[in-house]
Amino acid sequence: MSKFLLLTQREIQERLGQKGFWYMLVLGPLVVLLLLVALLLAADQGKQELNVLIADPGQIMDHRLMAQEEKNIHYFFLDDYLELDEFERAKSYHDFDILVELNEKVLNNKKCFVFYKDQLGLDARMELKFQIEKRLEELIAAQHSDISEQAFRQIKQGIIFDFRDLKDPKNESKEANAWAGFIFGSFILFFVGLYGMTIFRATIREKSNRIVEVLLASVRPQQLMLSKIVGIGLVALLQLLGWGIVLSLGYVLLRETIFVDILDPSHWGEGGPERLNPLSILVFEQLNLPVLGLHFVMFFAASFLFYGALFAVLGARSTADADGQQYLLPLIFLISFGVFTGIFSVYFPNTTLTQFFAYLPFSSPVLAMIALAKGFNVVSYTQILLSLLVLLISAFLLLKLAGRSYKNTILKF
Repeated sequence: MSKFLLLTQREIQERLGQKGFWYMLVLGPLVVLLLLVALLLAADQGKQELNVLIADPGQIMDHRLMAQEEKNIHYFFLDDYLELDEFERAKSYHDFDILVELNEKVLNNKKCFVFYKDQLGLDARMELKFQIEKRLEELIAAQHSDISEQAFRQIKQGIIFDFRDLKDPKNESKEANAWAGFIFGSFILFFVGLYGMTIFRATIREKSNRIVEVLLASVRPQQLMLSKIVGIGLVALLQLLGWGIVLSLGYVLLRETIFVDILDPSHWGEGGPERLNPLSILVFEQLNLPVLGLHFVMFFAASFLFYGALFAVLGARSTADADGQQYLLPLIFLISFGVFTGIFSVYFPNTTLTQFFAYLPFSSPVLAMIALAKGFNVVSYTQILLSLLVLLISAFLLLKLAGRSYKNTILKF
């Protein structure tokens, strides 16, 4: 055991002595914070309101749409045709975002063209379609019957369909939360792959310069492999801990300065706080970041043991760094597979295949983080702990098998 601890200490000291470790310890979380701020601010950028010009040469719509004016989309009418070049370049139409072209036979051919200057979101498209379509339906009804517009609106009042999961009838599991959990899970596999490459290259380097022969004169191959995995894994956890501290401080700073609580009376000054956009509400209000952070570390440690054994064996089998690149392709595919299963589970959360992926060691970290981000009860949390247990058991079994392969291949050149 003392030899194992000495080898582990050697790996830790070697990594801590590298300047790159300390650069990444400081610069890494700062870059993440800057990207987070950019994303949060960008989520509130762009036009909140749209000005729509309706070219209606036949004055079919009579200069009005629905009885209720919309808050985000403002409609204006032009009783003439309008060339697209003029709409795009003329100063008089500079403030308009969308041109709706209604021909004089629109009530018969039921077709209109919508030209936009900037890409429209799905909500804007649906709202625009709803407004114009409803008004045209009123005109068609008035043309072919004696029913009044008010009576038609009561008859034609649309039914609002609210699609909800049977297992989540209150719609508490938001898709945005699932994507946030997916990002956390992808970061686990990203860091595992990054530090797994460190194990791979360190094993090849020691094998190439024959330091491994000196080490194996004093320790068993299994001890050497395990000390390398544990030592580099502890350095990775240390860096993640540093990242967590810096990110937490940055999180608190952002929460107290830029993205403040608008319900707190102490923030009700003359200027007032900026309204929270959906992305900032997700980050600061909906996600349970302490729980996600704790389980991030737990699943990272288990995943690192699992993948670390594979990286160590591939390094032992390689005779040179260039020769070993071909061995990395299967591991890259496995890590990519774990990421893609997370995407699959976001879109199809209740399928049998998703439940199977939740217990598969290659994909369970991503799916566990998605489940935690969406919210959990006793039953779902038990399943998360069970997937963690399966991952740990798989890691220890793989370490045992990898130790034998490591022993048989480490001295082959």
